[in-house]
Amino acid sequence: MSSEFEIIDRYFKKKMKQTALGVGDDAAIINIKKNREIVISSDMLVENVHFLKNTNAARLGWKSLAVNLSDIAAMGATPRWATLSISLPKINHGWLKEFSKGFFKCADQFGIDLIGGDTTKGPLTISITIMGDIKKNKSLLRSGAKINDDIWVTGQLGMASMGLASLQGTLKLAPSLKVKCIKALEIPTPKVLISSHLSRYANSCIDISDGLIQDLKHVLKASKAGATLLLNEIPCDPFIHASKKYQFALNGGDDYDKVIDQKGKSISFNKRGFDHFA
Repeated sequence: MSSEFEIIDRYFKKKMKQTALGVGDDAAIINIKKNREIVISSDMLVENVHFLKNTNAARLGWKSLAVNLSDIAAMGATPRWATLSISLPKINHGWLKEFSKGFFKCADQFGIDLIGGDTTKGPLTISITIMGDIKKNKSLLRSGAKINDDIWVTGQLGMASMGLASLQGTLKLAPSLKVKCIKALEIPTPKVLISSHLSRYANSCIDISDGLIQDLKHVLKASKAGATLLLNEIPCDPFIHASKKYQFALNGGDDYDKVIDQKGKSISFNKRGFDHFA
């Protein structure tokens, strides 16, 4: 059986681009510029809880990092470093090769250094801590929404949850739409490229991982505000509007888009509460 260090050296050790000391020592050392703050988030993916058994390993490698990048982007920060801890039921070199390929494809696309982590034996579980930086006092907080702000989202909602439902056999979709939805589920695109611009246009922002309503409620609670939601203006696939299956757009989760309060017209904060209009 391969040792932990052999696995790390073979699959997860790469040249650092913006790190003083990365994988291979007791701890990493990262450089941070003056007048910048570090933004940190951790997330865990567990087989049969957050992803289906036999999910494509390369896609899982991409998604495991992408969902964490999405949290940093929601703060308006730039993601830069990650640690990866993974529990494996057994050593499968074919799986590890594909997983690391997907992970580093995402890391390379968004400029992330993998600077450390851990491996152990157990149920398939992937835990990532992501770190980024931002100018001091520029982070977008859930508590920043203002009365009469409007809400925008960064993409179509409900695609990933429809993809999951189709894989589970509870939703029938046209073949082309099914492919699109499964891709949204398994290869989400974190909105990293817009993160550095958000603080210029938004008062608050949150990542949509648990569904629009659930995550919007976090903003409302923190900001002591309410909101009005107009279903026919929710950005989603025409299938949802035509079938009235709004539960996918409202409660589905796994979208990893952003709720951004600024000038728009889809949802508005108010002083009353969260109104839901059909």
